[in-house]
Amino acid sequence: MKVPGIVIAVYGLVVLTTAIISYLTAGSVSFLIAGCAFGFGLLASGLGVLRGKELGFVFAPVLTVLVTAFFGFRSTRIGEFIPSGLVAGLSLVTLLLYFFPRGKKDL
Repeated sequence: MKVPGIVIAVYGLVVLTTAIISYLTAGSVSFLIAGCAFGFGLLASGLGVLRGKELGFVFAPVLTVLVTAFFGFRSTRIGEFIPSGLVAGLSLVTLLLYFFPRGKKDL
């Protein structure tokens, strides 16, 4: 499962980077805490998927769904698309890429 693991790990880095940028530009401490927690969790689970660990396969989709729910709710509550809505949208794309591998070599 090379491609899904890479997708989750890269997505974890994107969430982590978005959290840091959001904190530096808007001073959002809650976004920083949640983004770092989810980012490091996604990065670790992506690496777990790449290594074939069972916990990686469990936590990667669970954390991605939690990120989608958290940042989707935050986006609708605040009414702004960037950065919360963007992260929620990327979460949905990540879920699709995780669950639909492209070929036999991805399994």
